Amino acid sequence: MHATSRRLHYAFRLYIVYDGERVLGKGGAQILNAIDRLGSLRDTAKELKMSYRFVWNSIQRIESRLGKRVVVTRRGGTSRSKRKGGGSTRLTPLAMALLGEYKATEKRLQTQIRGRRLSLSNME
Repeated sequence: MHATSRRLHYAFRLYIVYDGERVLGKGGAQILNAIDRLGSLRDTAKELKMSYRFVWNSIQRIESRLGKRVVVTRRGGTSRSKRKGGGSTRLTPLAMALLGEYKATEKRLQTQIRGRRLSLSNME
């Protein structure tokens, strides 16, 4: 590889932490964002190429760590039941606030590091 194609750059992992435990990171934010857009755990799992169980476990982990609900689900029904159609999932106000804060902080950090140049020669 030529030296001109190699470069240093910044990378970061952002987490919202509560009582020392990670509550929300990139994957959780992607899940919450997809649930907000799609209104369905099944569709979220499908779009993100994750298993339904993984998505559901991620939501349960967030709720367990916070001690509060982040999604409200409505069970769907079959053609023979009183409930017709599929179920739905929506974010609670808490989840919306967490997701908004995560996105805003991520954007601020990306803005701060965009355009910053790193060079090995300047560090020696």
